Amino acid sequence: MNHPRHRIRLLTVPLAAAGIVVSAALSAWAHVEVEAAPTAAGASNVTLTFHVPNEEAPAVTTEVTFVMPTDHPLVGVAARPQNGFKPTTTTRHLAVAVPGTHGPVSDVASQVTFSGGKITGKDEIPFVLHVDKLPAGVRTLTFKALQRYSNGKTVSWIEVAADGAAEPEHPAPVLSLGKPASGSSAAASVTAVAPALPAPSPRTDAGLPAVPLGLGILILGSAGAVLLVRRGRSSRA
Repeated sequence: MNHPRHRIRLLTVPLAAAGIVVSAALSAWAHVEVEAAPTAAGASNVTLTFHVPNEEAPAVTTEVTFVMPTDHPLVGVAARPQNGFKPTTTTRHLAVAVPGTHGPVSDVASQVTFSGGKITGKDEIPFVLHVDKLPAGVRTLTFKALQRYSNGKTVSWIEVAADGAAEPEHPAPVLSLGKPASGSSAAASVTAVAPALPAPSPRTDAGLPAVPLGLGILILGSAGAVLLVRRGRSSRA
């Protein structure tokens, strides 16, 4: 018969191991991430959300800078004060304009810095940006994030893992984009459902519908047959 203390010891080992696994998993997840709604390439009126954890407690996060992709510019990036932080947007001029929602765009945001607030303890705070239009024809967008702490330390989330390599210590936030919505399929479905309208009858110079020649001959032949029948009846009477 097993003693209760033995059971406690047996349970302690797997629980401790599970705690180590959970702790390692949590530390692996604690990095800056980005998500979007909607996520389709070329989408308009998009909300970008960056999730920023505080990893240097008891130090607090005092400033965060999000660097926009340089190879695929984002059109119409805008930010508002949030969570005690105030945004400052830096722009750059493009040598070649990119398509926007209201025509070509030559000046785009290069980075957005949030300052004046605090992320304390083990808290994680979302930072939201508005984007007028995502670039089309791309599968991923790679951002960079610079996180500054009250102890003077700056953590640069800028590392990109090579294909098949392990995730780096400070990975850059990467946004995966979906396929753009197809407008042609929607148009095709509307065309298929819409009822077919009759073609307008061709008109003569007098404004009356033209009668096909074959139909006119048929009508005249029928009228002639009726007249012959009537005459035959009259003669017999």
